[in-house]
Amino acid sequence: MGSNSRLVDAEFRAELRLTHGRLIRGPGYAAAPRPTRQLLARVGAMLKLREHARYHVHAAGVVAPDGGAWLLTGESGCGKSTLTYALARRGWPVLGDDGVVLERTSPGPIAHGWHEPLRVSIELAAWFPELSQRESLVNWQDARHRVAVDATFMRRAMVAGVVVLQRGERDVLSALSPTAALAMLVRQSTFLLVTDDHARSHLGMLRDLVESVPCFMLQHTAAQLTTVHATILAAAK
Repeated sequence: MGSNSRLVDAEFRAELRLTHGRLIRGPGYAAAPRPTRQLLARVGAMLKLREHARYHVHAAGVVAPDGGAWLLTGESGCGKSTLTYALARRGWPVLGDDGVVLERTSPGPIAHGWHEPLRVSIELAAWFPELSQRESLVNWQDARHRVAVDATFMRRAMVAGVVVLQRGERDVLSALSPTAALAMLVRQSTFLLVTDDHARSHLGMLRDLVESVPCFMLQHTAAQLTTVHATILAAAK
């Protein structure tokens, strides 16, 4: 891996190569189904970003009214997309709901947007009534019955804090140690498993992040769908 990488889809034998910073289509790529080509291109783009010391992490990113970016991370199903949309409805710009790209700079860590459509479950229409108008657009083959929703996207912002999400029976925001926050971000950073020349820098980027911004754990109920903006603003003080 690294500057010369070869990505192969095992099912369709489609190949995409990263060679000296360029993505090159290999055998089987053109004939592969569109979702397969999109997945290979997505992974290829993540590897290409590593060449420029920018690292993808599985987290949502939202920008508070003061311009600082907050990363929302956690295990699958923890509520990243839902709470991101709740914040977007309040006018908070979105960097991404399924991933952001981190970069180390002298002023501090920057989160770059990873702009894929923001999708939420149609079952949330009881909380977000406007979703009922999008029922005809739902992908019913998706187990979560998600639909694309409107949001204002931003290209980049300085990171102001990290919030690890966890569903619970009550709403509790508590400080999280840098070590605990780093452990979660490592689990959400797939490409740390790639043993190339960039792995150490990738880990260092995550370590610098949790040591330079406040980190929190938010155990949450559905009540946060209407109060998460206030929760994060309180954490920022």
